[in-house]
Amino acid sequence: MPERWDLIVVGAGPGGSSTAYHAARAGLNVLLLDRQEFPRDKTCGDGLMPHATGEISLMGLGEWLEEPEHGKFSGFSIYTQTASLRQKVPPTFHGPHGYVVPREETDARLVGRAKMVGAELRTGVRATELLRSPAGSVTGVEAVVVGDGGEPLRFEAPLVVAADGIGGFAGEGIKAHQNSVARRQYFKGVSGPNTEDLHVFITKDMNEHGAGYGWVFYFGDGRANVGAGVSTKTLARSGRNLKDFYERFLEEPELSEWLADAEPEGPAKSWSLKMGMWGAKRHAQGLMTVGDAASMIHPISGEGVGYAIESGRLAASWAYEARSRNDYSASVLKGYATQLRQKRAKEHLSGYALTNLVPNLHAMEPLFAACEKDPKARRALVEAFTGDAPAYTLLKHPRMLADAVRTAVRS
Repeated sequence: MPERWDLIVVGAGPGGSSTAYHAARAGLNVLLLDRQEFPRDKTCGDGLMPHATGEISLMGLGEWLEEPEHGKFSGFSIYTQTASLRQKVPPTFHGPHGYVVPREETDARLVGRAKMVGAELRTGVRATELLRSPAGSVTGVEAVVVGDGGEPLRFEAPLVVAADGIGGFAGEGIKAHQNSVARRQYFKGVSGPNTEDLHVFITKDMNEHGAGYGWVFYFGDGRANVGAGVSTKTLARSGRNLKDFYERFLEEPELSEWLADAEPEGPAKSWSLKMGMWGAKRHAQGLMTVGDAASMIHPISGEGVGYAIESGRLAASWAYEARSRNDYSASVLKGYATQLRQKRAKEHLSGYALTNLVPNLHAMEPLFAACEKDPKARRALVEAFTGDAPAYTLLKHPRMLADAVRTAVRS
């Protein structure tokens, strides 16, 4: 006999755990499914921007973030071909700092909070099909136990949230195609400066044919996350693969010096993602998508954890609304997509436009050089990177833009 729930969440990453946590706290009977066991690694840059730490604190994990083995950053150091910028985290509603925490630990904590408030977690279970009635209404999920060739499992619910990242559970016409790839590796003993900063490298190698950047994010225990990411357009135009870009990044003179006495901890790992919230559909009858499944990854920084948790919180509120009305129609759930768009469209659209209109970040070197000299413009640049302000706020700094134009003309 199929089991019945108010809400089924497919995927127990940050977006899914947030959805399950907030929905269960509101009184819904929630089932949370994931094909893996926890704790499990998730390849990621591990940086938690200030808005992400605010969402994690809302889930009761503020004190956990302060544990000494976690990195705590209060600024950014950005290195380009012609400029070196350093800027404190701009003061925002979310506070003056963020954290660097391995995703293996973050995801396990978040899913633990969902369980603590009453959501039922079933791991080792892979959702295979969204079930609908003959009339088209969602009726639940079909799933299989991973590694078991037994009969499919059926779980009934009038509402499902897809939080399975780049997985294909939600079906055609819902999720967008990936447009970026990244690779990271953990090192111990990195000897770079300013461990209280996130270090971002906009190198010539990654930006002649498109957009990309490398990074060094420090934990609080002597380790660092070292990685690089580029757009899929960069791969296509250059004819190279991600592994080659990553290895060339490690050979950059400054980074090579930082890594001279460092020891790698395990192999480098890669992942793909869809940056920018455009191209994905976030709602349908009886269905919402959150996190990476909803393309909620910032198109400039590539940060997605905070947006995943936020989208999960909003989806949970609309799940409660739908149950209260006993109406799971697309017209009701459209409220979720509209609310998410109102909160984040400016930052994501402007960032998406910037990364698509500019042929490569090499063309932005005059802008970086001008920001190096202009503190207010430098702050606006970092705010655009963190997602705290739309990219077009740089237009509010005419002196910086004039300097950038003069530099470009001289070049």
